[in-house]
Amino acid sequence: MTIAVCDTGPLTHLWQIDLAVLFSTFEALHIPTQVVQEVQGHVPLDRLPSLADCQVHVHSVSESEILALQECLSPRLTALEPADLATLALAQRLQPDLVLTDDLALRRAVEAIGLTPMGSVGILLRGYKRGLLDAEGLEQAIDKLFVHSTLYLSPRFKSYVRRLVADVLQRGRT
Repeated sequence: MTIAVCDTGPLTHLWQIDLAVLFSTFEALHIPTQVVQEVQGHVPLDRLPSLADCQVHVHSVSESEILALQECLSPRLTALEPADLATLALAQRLQPDLVLTDDLALRRAVEAIGLTPMGSVGILLRGYKRGLLDAEGLEQAIDKLFVHSTLYLSPRFKSYVRRLVADVLQRGRT
C-alpha cells in the first residue's frame, strides 16, 4: 500500500463529490494540523477512517520547520499558503510515496524537493485502476469533480483530463 501526505484540496474535493472512499487506496494519510484547521468546517475527518478504511495521522508542523523549509526553496516557491507550506514540510519530513494536492504551486514545490504529487484526478484514476470505480463510475466522478466541487480546472486542462480518462478506459485497468 501507499503512504501519502495530504493537502486540503483532495480531502475537500473528493468529499464534495461523495468519493472519500477512494482514500482507501492508501494505507495511511498524513495530514498537518494546518490542513485539519482548513477543512474542519466542511470535511468531517473523524469519519474518514471508517469511510475509507485507511489510517489518518495528524501531525504538528512547527513554524520553525516551515521557516527552515522556506530557506531551502527558491523564492518563487515560498509564496505558498500556510497549510501548503505545512504540507510540504511534513512531506519533506516523512518522505511519503505521494503528496496529495490540487494546488499547482504546491505540486511544483513537491517536485522541487524530489517527491511525487498526485491530485484529485489522479486519485479518481487510481480508484478506477484498483476496481473501486467502473468505467461509468469514473466518467461520472470526473463530471462531478468538474461541476460539483470547488476544484478549479482550466478549460484546457479539462480537455486534457477527458483525453486521459478516455485513454485509461480504452486500455483498461492495467
